Amino acid sequence: MLNDLDIYNKTFNKKILKKLKLVIKENNFIFGESVKKLENSLAKLTKSAYVITVASGTDALFLSLLCLNLKKNDEIIIPSFSWLSVLEVVLILGLKPIFVDTNINDFNSEIDSIEKKISKKTKVIISTSLFGRSQDLIKLRKICSNKRITLIEDAAQNFGSRIGNKDSCTIADLSCTSFFPSKNLGCYGDGGAIFTNNKKLDQKLRLLRNHGQKKYNKSDLAGLNSRIGTLQSAILLEKLKDFKNKKKQQQILYKKYDEFFSNYKIIGYPKIRNNKNFNDVNCQFSILVKKRRLLIKYLKKYKIDYKIYYSKPLYNQFSIKKKYKLKNTEYICNRIISLPFNDISVKRQKKTFEVLNKIINFDRGIFFEKK
Repeated sequence: MLNDLDIYNKTFNKKILKKLKLVIKENNFIFGESVKKLENSLAKLTKSAYVITVASGTDALFLSLLCLNLKKNDEIIIPSFSWLSVLEVVLILGLKPIFVDTNINDFNSEIDSIEKKISKKTKVIISTSLFGRSQDLIKLRKICSNKRITLIEDAAQNFGSRIGNKDSCTIADLSCTSFFPSKNLGCYGDGGAIFTNNKKLDQKLRLLRNHGQKKYNKSDLAGLNSRIGTLQSAILLEKLKDFKNKKKQQQILYKKYDEFFSNYKIIGYPKIRNNKNFNDVNCQFSILVKKRRLLIKYLKKYKIDYKIYYSKPLYNQFSIKKKYKLKNTEYICNRIISLPFNDISVKRQKKTFEVLNKIINFDRGIFFEKK
């Protein structure tokens, strides 16, 4: 396991089980009281005008595109380095993905690359703030506003981050997040949410997530069955109470990694931003290494978990016929590796750093170093 999610969840289990008994007694498992409370709590936390809960982070992206009345082959600018969902929803809706290269310093899309790819056919830009490090959404929003392009933020890994005095989920036209169990705010199954300040989009999304129904069995709009359950909402409400502390612990662990590698003058990972403009939630620690196979061999030997986010560029997924090759994205996919993070115990933290210390002293050439 890359994290100790079981240990973290144990701190909530008694309270959550108590809440779940109340939900079961309420006997309203779809759109029960906890769903309304969760949407209100998320709106209050982020200062977003509207929050629409849905069945997953993928559905949040799908519904966000679906509500925009896009036409077949409309161009959607997306990252080339991200999770499958970003591309998947574009292809399902018959839209045309336009891939942009990746910033090697933070693993988010290059904004200069985004600007160059904008055409008259561009209708939407989807930004992904990977590993809890915010894309420069203020700059992107200005670009989109000037070109009359809709900005959708994929905040599945970025929920809880702030940019200036704004929550990162309130800057784009539509911001999507995931409540997958290992996310910053995770339930005990799937779940997601869409944040917007646009009343018309809010009203349409609420219809679309529930078969397009204006009232029971009456629909003029084809939608989805994409509703978060009342039980999952109750779980999220309980975990939301500890969210500030969880964010703090993630930032502390990221700082430990940063200090550890800085002491060895090793680079290849996003540095902590020591300014008031960005307050990142830091949900993973990923680093670029020269000899990934060798490093994995060492990690396995010492029983240290790892994961590779992501081994293939998005343009190499789903049998896309057109051939792409973006320099930075290819480079990152071949060298990135993620180390244990997010809720790991103090004991595991200590062991991880001890093992990394051994590996670096044995073969420092595995890692990038400052010139």
